[in-house]
Amino acid sequence: MIRCAVRTKTGVLHDENQDRVATDVERGMFLVVDGMGGLADAAATAQIVVDRFPPLFARVPALTGPDVMDVVTGFTAELNAAVRDGARSGPDTTGAAVASLLVRDGWALAVHLGDSRIYLSRNGKLARLTDDHTDDGHLTRFMGMPGEVFPGVSVHELVVGDRILLCTDGLTNSVDDRAVGAMLSSENLEHACQRLVDAAVDGGAIDDVTVVALEWGHG
Repeated sequence: MIRCAVRTKTGVLHDENQDRVATDVERGMFLVVDGMGGLADAAATAQIVVDRFPPLFARVPALTGPDVMDVVTGFTAELNAAVRDGARSGPDTTGAAVASLLVRDGWALAVHLGDSRIYLSRNGKLARLTDDHTDDGHLTRFMGMPGEVFPGVSVHELVVGDRILLCTDGLTNSVDDRAVGAMLSSENLEHACQRLVDAAVDGGAIDDVTVVALEWGHG
Protein backbone atom coordinates (compact mmCIF):
# COMPACT_ATOMS: atom_id res chain seq x y z
CA MET A 1 0.00 0.00 0.00
CA ILE A 2 3.01 2.32 0.32
CA ARG A 3 5.70 3.17 -2.20
CA CYS A 4 8.79 5.06 -1.05
CA ALA A 5 11.86 6.76 -2.51
CA VAL A 6 14.86 8.41 -0.84
CA ARG A 7 17.60 10.80 -1.94
CA THR A 8 20.31 12.53 0.07
CA LYS A 9 23.26 14.71 -0.92
CA THR A 10 26.13 15.99 1.16
CA GLY A 11 26.43 19.78 1.28
CA VAL A 12 29.55 21.90 1.11
CA LEU A 13 29.58 22.96 4.76
CA HIS A 14 31.36 19.80 5.90
CA ASP A 15 32.90 16.61 4.54
CA GLU A 16 30.38 14.25 6.16
CA ASN A 17 26.65 14.16 5.50
CA GLN A 18 25.05 14.94 8.88
CA ASP A 19 21.56 13.89 7.75
CA ARG A 20 20.28 10.40 8.49
CA VAL A 21 17.28 8.45 7.16
CA ALA A 22 15.30 5.40 8.25
CA THR A 23 12.46 3.84 6.24
CA ASP A 24 10.43 0.71 6.96
CA VAL A 25 7.63 0.34 4.43
CA GLU A 26 6.22 -2.81 6.03
CA ARG A 27 5.82 -1.10 9.39
CA GLY A 28 4.91 2.26 7.86
CA MET A 29 7.76 4.09 9.59
CA PHE A 30 9.67 6.94 7.97
CA LEU A 31 12.25 9.20 9.61
CA VAL A 32 14.52 12.05 8.55
CA VAL A 33 17.06 13.42 11.03
CA ASP A 34 19.28 16.49 10.56
CA GLY A 35 22.26 16.64 12.91
CA MET A 36 22.74 20.25 13.94
CA GLY A 37 25.64 21.71 11.98
CA GLY A 38 28.46 23.38 13.86
CA LEU A 39 27.78 21.42 17.04
CA ALA A 40 29.85 18.58 18.41
CA ASP A 41 29.09 15.12 17.03
CA ALA A 42 26.22 16.25 14.78
CA ALA A 43 26.37 13.20 12.52
CA ALA A 44 26.75 10.83 15.48
CA THR A 45 23.77 12.44 17.18
CA ALA A 46 21.64 12.00 14.06
CA GLN A 47 22.65 8.36 13.94
CA ILE A 48 21.66 7.82 17.57
CA VAL A 49 18.21 9.22 16.84
CA VAL A 50 17.81 7.03 13.74
CA ASP A 51 18.86 3.95 15.70
CA ARG A 52 16.68 4.55 18.76
CA PHE A 53 13.60 6.31 17.41
CA PRO A 54 11.92 3.49 15.41
CA PRO A 55 11.52 1.03 18.33
CA LEU A 56 10.08 3.84 20.44
CA PHE A 57 7.76 4.86 17.60
CA ALA A 58 6.48 1.29 17.54
CA ARG A 59 5.00 1.85 21.01
CA VAL A 60 2.32 4.12 19.57
CA PRO A 61 -1.14 2.52 19.85
CA ALA A 62 -4.03 3.12 17.44
CA LEU A 63 -3.25 6.42 15.71
CA THR A 64 -6.72 7.81 16.40
CA GLY A 65 -6.72 6.78 20.07
CA PRO A 66 -6.91 9.26 22.95
CA ASP A 67 -3.48 8.47 24.36
CA VAL A 68 -1.37 9.03 21.24
CA MET A 69 -0.12 12.43 22.39
CA ASP A 70 0.92 11.13 25.81
CA VAL A 71 2.78 8.16 24.32
CA VAL A 72 4.62 10.30 21.76
CA THR A 73 5.53 12.97 24.30
CA GLY A 74 6.77 10.28 26.70
CA PHE A 75 9.13 8.50 24.35
CA THR A 76 10.31 11.79 22.84
CA ALA A 77 11.31 12.97 26.30
CA GLU A 78 13.11 9.68 26.90
CA LEU A 79 15.15 9.96 23.71
CA ASN A 80 15.76 13.68 24.20
CA ALA A 81 17.36 12.98 27.57
CA ALA A 82 19.52 10.22 26.11
CA VAL A 83 20.79 12.49 23.34
CA ARG A 84 21.38 15.41 25.69
CA ASP A 85 23.17 13.34 28.29
CA GLY A 86 25.39 11.78 25.65
CA ALA A 87 26.95 15.08 24.59
CA ARG A 88 30.72 15.03 25.02
CA SER A 89 31.15 18.65 26.04
CA GLY A 90 28.12 19.30 28.18
CA PRO A 91 24.69 20.83 27.48
CA ASP A 92 23.85 22.44 24.15
CA THR A 93 26.70 20.79 22.27
CA THR A 94 24.67 18.39 20.20
CA GLY A 95 21.18 18.06 18.79
CA ALA A 96 19.08 17.15 15.80
CA ALA A 97 15.96 18.21 13.94
CA VAL A 98 13.56 15.31 13.39
CA ALA A 99 10.67 14.70 11.01
CA SER A 100 8.91 11.34 11.33
CA LEU A 101 5.81 9.64 10.01
CA LEU A 102 3.95 6.52 11.10
CA VAL A 103 1.36 5.16 8.65
CA ARG A 104 -1.27 2.62 9.72
CA ASP A 105 -4.66 1.63 8.30
CA GLY A 106 -5.05 4.75 6.19
CA TRP A 107 -3.93 7.17 8.89
CA ALA A 108 -0.62 9.03 9.24
CA LEU A 109 0.92 10.28 12.48
CA ALA A 110 3.40 13.13 11.97
CA VAL A 111 5.89 13.90 14.74
CA HIS A 112 8.59 16.53 14.43
CA LEU A 113 11.08 18.75 16.22
CA GLY A 114 12.99 21.61 14.63
CA ASP A 115 12.93 22.77 11.02
CA SER A 116 12.81 19.51 9.10
CA ARG A 117 9.39 19.44 7.44
CA ILE A 118 6.58 17.13 6.36
CA TYR A 119 4.35 17.97 3.39
CA LEU A 120 1.20 16.36 2.01
CA SER A 121 0.41 16.53 -1.69
CA ARG A 122 -3.20 15.70 -2.59
CA ASN A 123 -4.78 16.26 -6.00
CA GLY A 124 -1.96 18.57 -6.99
CA LYS A 125 -2.25 20.76 -3.89
CA LEU A 126 0.53 20.95 -1.31
CA ALA A 127 -0.08 21.37 2.42
CA ARG A 128 2.58 21.64 5.10
CA LEU A 129 1.86 19.33 8.03
CA THR A 130 4.50 20.84 10.32
CA ASP A 131 5.41 24.27 11.67
CA ASP A 132 9.09 25.12 12.03
CA HIS A 133 10.30 25.31 15.61
CA THR A 134 12.50 28.35 15.03
CA ASP A 135 12.95 31.90 16.24
CA ASP A 136 15.16 34.36 14.38
CA GLY A 137 16.93 31.54 12.61
CA HIS A 138 17.58 29.47 15.72
CA LEU A 139 15.89 26.19 16.61
CA THR A 140 13.60 26.49 19.62
CA ARG A 141 12.87 22.77 19.82
CA PHE A 142 15.13 19.89 18.83
CA MET A 143 16.17 16.44 19.95
CA GLY A 144 18.81 16.86 22.65
CA MET A 145 17.56 20.24 23.86
CA PRO A 146 17.79 21.23 27.53
CA GLY A 147 14.67 21.07 29.66
CA GLU A 148 11.34 19.62 28.60
CA VAL A 149 10.68 18.78 24.98
CA PHE A 150 7.28 18.99 23.31
CA PRO A 151 7.16 17.63 19.75
CA GLY A 152 4.74 18.77 17.09
CA VAL A 153 2.19 15.98 16.72
CA SER A 154 -0.69 15.62 14.26
CA VAL A 155 -2.81 12.83 12.78
CA HIS A 156 -4.09 12.83 9.20
CA GLU A 157 -6.47 10.57 7.27
CA LEU A 158 -5.03 9.49 3.93
CA VAL A 159 -6.72 8.92 0.59
CA VAL A 160 -5.44 6.86 -2.34
CA GLY A 161 -2.83 8.77 -4.30
CA ASP A 162 -1.66 10.97 -1.43
CA ARG A 163 2.03 11.75 -1.47
CA ILE A 164 3.97 12.76 1.61
CA LEU A 165 7.41 14.34 1.69
CA LEU A 166 9.79 14.40 4.65
CA CYS A 167 12.78 16.66 4.16
CA THR A 168 15.59 18.53 5.87
CA ASP A 169 16.03 22.28 5.67
CA GLY A 170 18.73 21.84 3.05
CA LEU A 171 15.79 21.54 0.65
CA THR A 172 13.40 24.13 2.04
CA ASN A 173 16.03 26.83 2.46
CA SER A 174 16.67 26.67 -1.28
CA VAL A 175 13.37 25.62 -2.91
CA ASP A 176 10.02 27.30 -2.24
CA ASP A 177 6.83 25.41 -1.44
CA ARG A 178 5.29 26.06 -4.85
CA ALA A 179 8.20 24.40 -6.63
CA VAL A 180 8.25 21.56 -4.10
CA GLY A 181 4.57 20.89 -4.74
CA ALA A 182 4.97 20.91 -8.49
CA MET A 183 7.83 18.44 -8.47
CA LEU A 184 6.28 16.17 -5.86
CA SER A 185 2.96 15.83 -7.69
CA SER A 186 4.07 15.65 -11.32
CA GLU A 187 6.71 12.91 -11.34
CA ASN A 188 7.12 9.33 -10.20
CA LEU A 189 8.62 9.16 -6.74
CA GLU A 190 12.20 8.40 -7.74
CA HIS A 191 12.28 11.18 -10.31
CA ALA A 192 10.56 13.56 -7.90
CA CYS A 193 13.17 12.97 -5.20
CA GLN A 194 16.05 13.46 -7.62
CA ARG A 195 14.52 16.63 -9.03
CA LEU A 196 14.01 18.03 -5.55
CA VAL A 197 17.64 17.44 -4.62
CA ASP A 198 18.84 18.86 -7.93
CA ALA A 199 16.62 21.92 -7.46
CA ALA A 200 18.10 22.51 -4.01
CA VAL A 201 21.62 22.38 -5.42
CA ASP A 202 20.64 24.69 -8.28
CA GLY A 203 19.05 27.00 -5.71
CA GLY A 204 22.34 27.41 -3.88
CA ALA A 205 21.97 24.86 -1.08
CA ILE A 206 25.15 24.56 0.96
CA ASP A 207 23.77 22.25 3.66
CA ASP A 208 23.02 18.55 3.35
CA VAL A 209 19.78 17.83 1.45
CA THR A 210 17.65 14.79 2.28
CA VAL A 211 14.19 13.88 1.00
CA VAL A 212 11.91 10.91 1.61
CA ALA A 213 8.79 10.70 -0.57
CA LEU A 214 6.04 8.15 -0.15
CA GLU A 215 2.75 7.43 -1.87
CA TRP A 216 -0.25 5.85 -0.22
CA GLY A 217 -2.65 3.45 -1.88
CA HIS A 218 -0.62 1.35 -4.26
CA GLY A 219 0.18 -2.29 -3.84
